[in-house]
Amino acid sequence: MGDRLKNKVALITGGGSGIGKGIAKAYLREGAKVIISGRRRNKLEEVIKSEADCKERIDYIQGDISINEDAERMVKGTVKKFGKIDILINNAGVRASICTILELTEEEWNNTFNIDVKGSWFCSKFAVPFMIENGGGSIIMITSISSHIGQPKQGCYNAAKAAQEYLMKCMAIDFGKDNIRVNSICPAWVETEMNYEQLMKMRSEPDKKFPPGISYNDVLQMHTIGRIGKPEDVSGAAVYLGSDESTWVTGSSLMVDGGYTCQ
Repeated sequence: MGDRLKNKVALITGGGSGIGKGIAKAYLREGAKVIISGRRRNKLEEVIKSEADCKERIDYIQGDISINEDAERMVKGTVKKFGKIDILINNAGVRASICTILELTEEEWNNTFNIDVKGSWFCSKFAVPFMIENGGGSIIMITSISSHIGQPKQGCYNAAKAAQEYLMKCMAIDFGKDNIRVNSICPAWVETEMNYEQLMKMRSEPDKKFPPGISYNDVLQMHTIGRIGKPEDVSGAAVYLGSDESTWVTGSSLMVDGGYTCQ
């Protein structure tokens, strides 16, 4: 076990699967105490069971970050369990709606912004006072390369991720004096439970064009390293931004994208 996050307490939203689960496991390996949250109790419990060796340093709180009271309960529950909160990972998110604004429904728009943007605001709003009391902290937004570029038929998703990015930058300005650092990690395609079925279909016919008009081989070519990411690729960046190695880093967007945006 490492010690890059020893004595630090982290709340990771969307911690029951995908990138959030990967970050939780990496944080435990580096000595942190971790609370994972999410809407699906079974997924949260699976993570807890898989980390039986660290059972004294991990727990979960079920809830929906887009609900004010749930977000408050997650943050206060973290402090109650471990005495403080040093790191907040705003990771919970929803899949992109693959359509133009003409086909997009109001329900899809609201759901995307409620989770990605409002949920990040709620959790940050409740975490910041505890961080100020504790002498500082680190807030990490898991956004996307989509927050920095235009992509076909992803107007809602990209707009929400861009809003999350600029919320990050404004928070970095507002709370720098309190020694609270706020940064983002912007992944490209990462293989998770959320997109597993989609990727399996694409791999089975690697030259076939799938919505929004790209093939699996196209996706590989978009990443100059030549492969899709894994949760572990993102978790290393999250360890860095949560650790004291990044004490002079704030307001930054860290591209963890296999070279996608350098083209």
